[in-house]
Amino acid sequence: MPGDRGLIYLLKRAEMAVRRPFIDAVASHGLNYAQYTALTVLTRLPGLTSSDLARRSFVRPQSMAETLTPLIDAGLARRDRNPDHGRQILLSITPAGIEKIDAMAESVRTIEDAMLGDFDDDEVALFASFLRRARRNLAESEIENPNAPPERS
Repeated sequence: MPGDRGLIYLLKRAEMAVRRPFIDAVASHGLNYAQYTALTVLTRLPGLTSSDLARRSFVRPQSMAETLTPLIDAGLARRDRNPDHGRQILLSITPAGIEKIDAMAESVRTIEDAMLGDFDDDEVALFASFLRRARRNLAESEIENPNAPPERS
């Protein structure tokens, strides 16, 4: 096909190859993919609203309640009222949530190491840089969602 480099297909193949071992790894710690993602997002960006967390966790806002309720019930995340906006609820990870993420770090690193195989440290850094740039380029284009808020790094 003219103009098709096959990169989207390759990205999807890589995502599919990592998906099953990743799902199994987080399930062995009592979480699902969406819950793990939500906790890692809250580790980097505490104080998000539910809709912001949903966007950054790759789920619809309606699905975020189903993702959050077990995390809050288990004491891994919490809801707090925004002191500057009394009706707004902000989400944060708890110390127990951080411990849970830390407990999974070795399993996740093992999957990443397998994926990166024979990459050297410079290639890993370059690969990560390319992925971030590709994501940023899409976010800045009209192709993604022109109404989405800018990413916070």
